[in-house]
Amino acid sequence: MKKILLLISIIFFIACETSTEPSYGGLFNGGDNNYKLQQGSNEYASMIKDVVLGYAEGNFEEIIKNFSDSVTRREPGNVFKVAPSIERWESFKENFDSINRNLTSVMAVKVNENMSYVDALFSEEVYSGSEVTLSRNFERYWINHESNKITNIAFVSEEYDNEKL
Repeated sequence: MKKILLLISIIFFIACETSTEPSYGGLFNGGDNNYKLQQGSNEYASMIKDVVLGYAEGNFEEIIKNFSDSVTRREPGNVFKVAPSIERWESFKENFDSINRNLTSVMAVKVNENMSYVDALFSEEVYSGSEVTLSRNFERYWINHESNKITNIAFVSEEYDNEKL
């Protein structure tokens, strides 16, 4: 009888265990918390890490595979749609000799069943001739779950000089 009661107790405790996905914070529109944010996918974080570092290395053919056919680009004062292409990305590289990027953090956040975003924070050194431009950068990449492609990019960049370190 004791074994049966012990078995029933164990089954009861196992049956009571719930496995809800923890949520944190929210995505606010007009003051309302429209979405409860959850921890995002490590796969998406790794993808964005490869995109951020791949851009600096000039691996455009590899990273362009992660973008949808049309991407909304948001920067302070501008919002526009672009069609990612190798030619467009290679034309960016004409403005500099090389780039060195040092990632500080990459964090994936699941917004809902359809969309996640990944935040990347990094410092950048851009070399052009004898000039070096230093900047701190924040980029947010929105990823559609159905296609697993980047659909939006938002970024803010701040230049600084060596004395402000």
